[in-house]
Amino acid sequence: MKFTWIPFYREFASKLLQFKSDRSELLELIYSHRDELQAGYLHDKGGENDLCTDIDPFTTFGIFNRNITFANRVKIITIFRQLLNIKADVPSDFEGVPLLNGLKSHFFGFRDRREHDDIQSLWNLFEKVVKGEDFATEYNKVIRQYIININITMGLFWVRPNDFIALDSTNRIYLKQQYGLLLPKKVPDYSAYMNILNDIKNKMAANKIKEKTFSDISANAYVGAPATKKAEQTWYDDEIGTWKRRKNIVLYGAPGSGKTYEVPEFVVRLCAPGFDADAASREELIRKYHELKKEKRVMFTTFHQSMDYEDWVEGLRPETDDENQVTYNVKDGIFKLLCKEAEKPIVTSKQTGIAPDAVVWKVSLAGTGDNPVRTDCMKNGYIRIGWDGYGPVISGETDWSIHNGEGKQILDAYINKMKTGDIVMSCYSSQTIDAIGVVTGDYEYNDSLPNYKRVRKVNWLLKGINENIVEMNDGKTMTLGTVYKLNSITLDNVRSILDKYKASAPMEENNRPYVLVIDELNRGNVSKILGELITLLEPDKRKGRQNAESVVLPYSKKAFQIPDNVYLIATMNTADRSLGSLDYAVRRRFAFIPVLPHGLEENGFDKELFKQVSKLFIKNFDEYEASGWNQSFKLQPSEALSVEFRPEDVWIGHSYFLMKDEQGEDCTGSRLRYEIIPLLEEYVRDGVLTVEAQTVIDELYKQLME
Repeated sequence: MKFTWIPFYREFASKLLQFKSDRSELLELIYSHRDELQAGYLHDKGGENDLCTDIDPFTTFGIFNRNITFANRVKIITIFRQLLNIKADVPSDFEGVPLLNGLKSHFFGFRDRREHDDIQSLWNLFEKVVKGEDFATEYNKVIRQYIININITMGLFWVRPNDFIALDSTNRIYLKQQYGLLLPKKVPDYSAYMNILNDIKNKMAANKIKEKTFSDISANAYVGAPATKKAEQTWYDDEIGTWKRRKNIVLYGAPGSGKTYEVPEFVVRLCAPGFDADAASREELIRKYHELKKEKRVMFTTFHQSMDYEDWVEGLRPETDDENQVTYNVKDGIFKLLCKEAEKPIVTSKQTGIAPDAVVWKVSLAGTGDNPVRTDCMKNGYIRIGWDGYGPVISGETDWSIHNGEGKQILDAYINKMKTGDIVMSCYSSQTIDAIGVVTGDYEYNDSLPNYKRVRKVNWLLKGINENIVEMNDGKTMTLGTVYKLNSITLDNVRSILDKYKASAPMEENNRPYVLVIDELNRGNVSKILGELITLLEPDKRKGRQNAESVVLPYSKKAFQIPDNVYLIATMNTADRSLGSLDYAVRRRFAFIPVLPHGLEENGFDKELFKQVSKLFIKNFDEYEASGWNQSFKLQPSEALSVEFRPEDVWIGHSYFLMKDEQGEDCTGSRLRYEIIPLLEEYVRDGVLTVEAQTVIDELYKQLME
């Protein structure tokens, strides 16, 4: 192996140190050669012309350590060699050099995502590493920064490849496949990272690892990188693939096995395939998950004994009107609400002004049929209504007796409730419309008009039609009311009319995934909650599929279908209730994915205690560990486990053995006293564990006292 890149990289790192106290000079060098360095991506939040005002050394290294061609990397390095007066030769190889994702080539976030000292902290770490000084404090600070994850270990490898190994996916897979080493996917803290480095060094010294340097390991790993890259994502790829195919999945397992913890990652991988979940930190992943929730693409609920069909689909709810009269109205449940969001078409043209949450309104333009007001509205791009006698301003002081109290609610809807971006349908007869438009302006009173002086500007998307909307309006004709919401007509209905008349399409069908998360599935009466929708959950019964089905809902009396882009993910604690508690009709609609307890490489995870307790449930723990915690591994029950139970249903999960809280304080004592020991004792009382388990429980008490 050549490794001709190492001398250049070492000298480049040393040269960069001169810019630690004056980064503006480094930025000037980069931006004055921006095109030659192919550094167009180096900008802040405002886009290509919003230049960075600061830069760190690792991001600078990344300019020639990205997914670009070999020739371009050499070209960039040649330019830097001249700019920085580097004596080392331009490399003729890049064997084993890990590369940044082209979409994530920064080591700091945009200005709204970074702290004021993030870039300075990166320089502090860099300086310590280049000078060979202890960098524990600097490293542990940097790894908490936005966008920092495994990429920082790649940066350390670039700077000093003899001292550090990159924990990128290619190296992780290689070391696992060749030597059974399990390295963390998320960046470890300083202590854990040093332990990893020392362990690998010791194994190399003892010939348990054939390579003699970290560079050798990385080079050999990258020889088979294309083949191994796919293998790392097998578990997630398989399970997400199952989810796409079946539409509905259940993550099931014992308490603490990480079912709910896995949900955000499943959801983000399904809903945001462009998001690099492998490289993202947990904080970034959760942020993306919450973004999806804010976009109403993800909704969350927990099943419980008092939950019923009315909470899930629809039900009658009492409401009090302005006159304190109680009425019972149909209210949508959480699943129906999600389905409505999934059906909304995507607005593709912002110029039309359609709001993503647009409401559809019926508007009568001076009655039905052709008339001067209708003609004027179509010509001049607005809608007009009357009750001019009330004057231009409608308020609490308005004298409603002028028109015998008529129009009060209509004017409130027209002036206050109709919003810019809403859709209006121009009523031509009790059954038909002649135009569809988008509200583009607020309420105005145009005194120059002879009558019908109340105006809202409209962008007409379609005019001169004669479309019967009774069927899509749930069989209802349009009433005499001048303005009111057409609650039964959706944006998708509007899109279908525009498509029918081949109007310029400002919307397209929504195929983005929408997800309902159900926590504790088996704590509710599932059959009662799902009701008749259990049939529609099947993939081939979804809207638009070959065997699509619909049902008429009991309260609204409307036909209902489940959109094809709606997905369910549920969790089920098998220690609470066995899988058999769900009837076969429910089970047939879901794919069940086991989530087994497994060891963690995280700081604070007590491996020995986890192993000690785990052997109460399985006797082939060592073989399971050696498999790399393969989630398909066949567990063998231990002698201490009752024959009536499967280990995967009751085995205490790994989260119980994380012995440091969010502040880094040790909580081993409280974990043992208040969580692990009580649960084990309850298992003995309930017959899950035999009396043989008491010996281990007694030993745990001794550890607690010590």
